[in-house]
Amino acid sequence: MTSDFSRPAARRYTLRMVVIMAFYVAAIFGAVWMFTNDPPQGALRYLVAAAPSLPILGVIWAVGMYFREEDDEYLRQRLAVTSLWATGLTLAAASVWGFLENFDTVPHVPLYYAFVFYWAAFGVVQLLRKVTGQ
Repeated sequence: MTSDFSRPAARRYTLRMVVIMAFYVAAIFGAVWMFTNDPPQGALRYLVAAAPSLPILGVIWAVGMYFREEDDEYLRQRLAVTSLWATGLTLAAASVWGFLENFDTVPHVPLYYAFVFYWAAFGVVQLLRKVTGQ
């Protein structure tokens, strides 16, 4: 979001993200290991399969907290605009791909890739805004 780690909100955001990503790595490796070696049954199957998505919810929470805690209005505005562009690009790409997929013209892509695409779009938008001075 911001590279200025001297700002308290940025330091808290970074710490939260490190912790959340550690949980993500543990959840994804744990779920893959369980499903590969001894697939869970019943309700546990759904809980283990959904476990890697919980840190993703944590990322959304961490971003929201950064929005809330950042006291620099300019940085908040830049984050909001970049987020809106990334959201629009993600929704547009998902809609186009969904129609193409619906008519069997492109392969199926798992829905969780929308989150990955969002952050890729966020990075590209942030870079373009920096290069163009916006």
